[in-house]
Amino acid sequence: MQYTVISPNEWMYPDTGEYPTASRTMVCDAARGGYLCAQILLNGVAEGCGISCGAAGGITELGIEFYEMLPVFVGEPALQTPNPTPLYPNRTGPFYIYDCIKPLGENMTVTAGAAGLYICAPVPKDFEPGVYRGSININELTVPVEFTVHRAVLPDESLKIINFYSTNCVAKYHNAERGSAEYEKLDLLYHTLMRRMHQTMLITGGVEAVAAGENKYEFDFSRFEAYVNAALSLGFRYFLAPYIGGRRSWHESTIYVKGEFPCLSYEAYAYLAQYLGEFGALLKKNGWTDIVYFGISDEPNEANAVEYRALCGMVRHLLPGVKLLDAMSYGPFYGSLDVYVPLNSEYEKHKDVFEHFRIGGDELWHYVCCGPRGEGYINRFMDYPLLATRYLFWGNYKYSMPGYLHWAFNQYQPDQDPFTNNWPIHRNADSVGPLPPGDTHLVYPGDGEPWMSMRLEAQRESAEDYEILMAIAEKDKAAADALCERCFRAFNDVENDAAVFGRVRVEMLEALGRVQNDF
Repeated sequence: MQYTVISPNEWMYPDTGEYPTASRTMVCDAARGGYLCAQILLNGVAEGCGISCGAAGGITELGIEFYEMLPVFVGEPALQTPNPTPLYPNRTGPFYIYDCIKPLGENMTVTAGAAGLYICAPVPKDFEPGVYRGSININELTVPVEFTVHRAVLPDESLKIINFYSTNCVAKYHNAERGSAEYEKLDLLYHTLMRRMHQTMLITGGVEAVAAGENKYEFDFSRFEAYVNAALSLGFRYFLAPYIGGRRSWHESTIYVKGEFPCLSYEAYAYLAQYLGEFGALLKKNGWTDIVYFGISDEPNEANAVEYRALCGMVRHLLPGVKLLDAMSYGPFYGSLDVYVPLNSEYEKHKDVFEHFRIGGDELWHYVCCGPRGEGYINRFMDYPLLATRYLFWGNYKYSMPGYLHWAFNQYQPDQDPFTNNWPIHRNADSVGPLPPGDTHLVYPGDGEPWMSMRLEAQRESAEDYEILMAIAEKDKAAADALCERCFRAFNDVENDAAVFGRVRVEMLEALGRVQNDF
């Protein structure tokens, strides 16, 4: 059996033996409070081979975590990529890719004689800086290790990150009945992985409405209240309330409230007046007015722009003081929200217009979903370079965007097996089509628990990069901007060489150490 150490910033594949960052020594750098991470590709592995991993030497003080990497299938493309660039996508299906990360078991999963391992070590914030040498022992193999713990300390979280979480998929894919002890355990594990990657915001449900007469309703917010309290105890800090309205067609102007009332009808107004009145009182009672945001109607477009802006005005009147937030493409939505969340590609193409949205203190975030795809724009797809995920929050630093949104943490589509089907069909109102690989999830439904992905880890690292750049900029903005510029110049202009990225990341850690200790 042979081994190759590979940077966690590039993909590994069972059928590929050569990598730009390949090494015989595991060399890793981290800030205190961060993680030391590497991948190991094993070749010449026999079917059914057992696995034993351990650490020796000066690295044993660190709590090293060992994971097996499972190959995930990406089939033939189910949609055309407009204006393709050499690396976006960087590989065309079918192929297997090491995206799934599961806790190490007794035997390895072998594909064409290959197997993958993911090694990471969380570094406590009070750990002594220095270079720690030792080895990782894998069966009969000895892998030399050099871990550098920098004096830099990872700053606290400030970025608002939301990936939508599906409780339905937890129940379905783990065959766990809602409310059962098994379900509650799984629910906690999923939330723990969201927190691992520094997700700070959650979409919520838990509000029940019952008709109590003509245009009269009674509301039960107890499940919403319990969920927010539980999430706050886990470290989540912000919440997106259930959407006020939604469309039935991408081509019609009408937005519906409660799924049935046209938003400009009296019935919709009567419902909203009661619903938002009680919701506002609940938020005020709990001191949550500043942490609960409201979505009006996801992804408004030209067809419903007029009704959308009118509905925003109605909500502002009925629920003053809360922030309104929605994902959107380019369109006539100015003056309607407190937080505008354009696609990263739409922001780049209409930057001057979107920047005017900041007037009056409104915020700009960004989002990705099944698009953008093509023209070199970064996204978190499995057929894009892994660095495309890693750079998402570099865009937040570059463009002073304090938040990011994605619709899918674990939004597996009907009949989708995320281990084997990553071009699933998706239905959104009257739009039906395939989703690119990786759009639906950052975790996998494992045996009795969720399993991480390399893209989840890349997003975690990206969030940490954002905080590092922000902390450097507080003391030396020119230095932070120069470091960012070397890797990220625009959402469709990034450095794709993982070795170059790795060197810049080390310089970032050194710069953070200087500004934290020299001022």
